[in-house]
Amino acid sequence: MPRPLSRPESMSWTDSSLDRTSFTPLYEQIKRRLLSGIAHGELSAGDVIPSELRLAAAFQISRATVRQALYELRVEGYIVREKGRGTFVKTQHEMTGRRVL
Repeated sequence: MPRPLSRPESMSWTDSSLDRTSFTPLYEQIKRRLLSGIAHGELSAGDVIPSELRLAAAFQISRATVRQALYELRVEGYIVREKGRGTFVKTQHEMTGRRVL
């Protein structure tokens, strides 16, 4: 069945909500969801990660929580942020030596 036109394909992995009763922090749950998307091919090398505002709206959380998840992914070498352009999944060449969960 085709996806509705009102929902971008890149947001499909944000369809489910976060477990707010879990002891795992929300930023960690978002980080794991992004890593899972990369591991399962839902997010490929070079794909644009939705903006902090879009992710915050999709998960119904604060922008600061999303920022923490993206910060950790950047420090760990899975994504790259380019000022004025956006946030992108690193290519396999750029992620050499990184293990995706």
